[in-house]
Amino acid sequence: MVNAKGGCGKTTVATNLCAAYAMRGVAVGLVDNDGQGSGAYWTAQRPADAPQVELTGLGRPALDRIVIDGHTSGSEREVDELVAMTDVILVPVLPSTIDIRAGERFITAIMTRPKFRAAPRPIGVIANRVQHNTAAQARLMHFLGCLNVPVAVTLRDSPLYGDAMGSGLGVADLFDVRSARKEMTAWRALVDWVEDQMPARADRPRPLAAGRPSAEAGGGIPAKARSVLGSRRRTAPGPPKGPRPQRLSA
Repeated sequence: MVNAKGGCGKTTVATNLCAAYAMRGVAVGLVDNDGQGSGAYWTAQRPADAPQVELTGLGRPALDRIVIDGHTSGSEREVDELVAMTDVILVPVLPSTIDIRAGERFITAIMTRPKFRAAPRPIGVIANRVQHNTAAQARLMHFLGCLNVPVAVTLRDSPLYGDAMGSGLGVADLFDVRSARKEMTAWRALVDWVEDQMPARADRPRPLAAGRPSAEAGGGIPAKARSVLGSRRRTAPGPPKGPRPQRLSA
């Protein structure tokens, strides 16, 4: 998860991707490569009864997936290092003119590097914090279409992410919050998109529904997740009554 432009949501997307993988029962680790340490803080706040996300370094064969919260200045050396250590590169881009231009320069810098051209990796853009049916969304979609780089997923602009982030949670943990269930459509699609790009598919994670916590563990919801959004939580007790998540094709 990388972009030289700050404030594009790398940490939020990286942590939520980890949470989505963990909910599938995947052994997942987060590498916090950002000097601010937000990813490390997130893992430290994660409730004990939530599916585990390990704060880790690279080269951990015991883990199925490692998500890197990448911080880079866009230098040639850093770009080369990222290319060498990853299977899939995800670039979050915000729908503003400044962010679109910065994203274009960064993606071009990656794709034109000799080491990338010698051993290319799949690159996907994450259209982040998008408000649908706006001029900003139209500009971003036009840019992505001209760049000839696939859009892995479009994520809506929602306060849900900030609320969950401070408690070490992702939207995948918040089954009893209606707005979180709506967002999970995008996260299932993102996980499926990433898995479709991976070089090895024999160990592909199970569908999302297979990793749900048991109903005995507080209605299937980590205890901290049940209180993180206060009044937004449904009042009905027990497991959520919405439709079971289905695997989606990106």
